[in-house]
Amino acid sequence: MDFTKAALVILRNLTYTDRKEKEEVTLMKRRKWLTAAAVSALLCVLMGVIWFLVPVQAGTGFYIAAEEPMVVFLGRYGEPVVMRSSEGRRKMFQKLRTGDRILVFHDGRMMLSYPAQLNVFFCIRLRKGDASDLPEGALESLEEMGWIQGGGFGKSE
Repeated sequence: MDFTKAALVILRNLTYTDRKEKEEVTLMKRRKWLTAAAVSALLCVLMGVIWFLVPVQAGTGFYIAAEEPMVVFLGRYGEPVVMRSSEGRRKMFQKLRTGDRILVFHDGRMMLSYPAQLNVFFCIRLRKGDASDLPEGALESLEEMGWIQGGGFGKSE
């Protein structure tokens, strides 16, 4: 009888130890998931704050090669906008030609000058084009303002 009681006590202690170890393992797994979830949430909040402080917008339009690179955005008034960028980023305009369809990533802050100016982060050519693809009047208005020279503009650019 004492032997069976002793065996039961030993079994209870073993199962209690196993249960306690399982609880510790489960608790450690929960801590890992909670830590991962907290880090993910923090990163999302940080990205939202950065997105709010430095808004990035995208727009498509036609490229105009001039002294200062320009774009005529689609769906707007058809007026040219000067694309400003830092000196290191000016290389993105080198392979573009007048009339090329482009995708422009910019900060959305248009400077009120004529023509308007826009800070550009990045520019991608979507398809090649020529000056005949530009909206009517875009080149004429730039020529009137003296931003481009008339004549055969766009044929050699």
